Amino acid sequence: MSTIQNLLNTESNIIIQVSSEDLKAFAHEILIGAKSVAMIEAEAAASSDQLLTIDEAAKLLSVSKMTLYRWDQNGILKKVEIGGKRRYRKSDIERLAGCKM
Repeated sequence: MSTIQNLLNTESNIIIQVSSEDLKAFAHEILIGAKSVAMIEAEAAASSDQLLTIDEAAKLLSVSKMTLYRWDQNGILKKVEIGGKRRYRKSDIERLAGCKM
């Protein structure tokens, strides 16, 4: 952690005089952190679950569409809304199917 971050974390009312080099180093640390977060999010998006339609999810679980709706309302199986349409993550369906059997 940089000296600037340490000072900011103390939550004291202080006035700081910072050199341009220190400020540049601090900005660089922030950019590296943001880049790491962006890369992790991009990797997660690239390897994200396949999304199934209501019909596909109901068929795989051998339940009605109404049951899927109730499960969403009760927090058993969460929907993903894309363009106002319900979708379900395949991994969630597989997890639930594993519990069901």
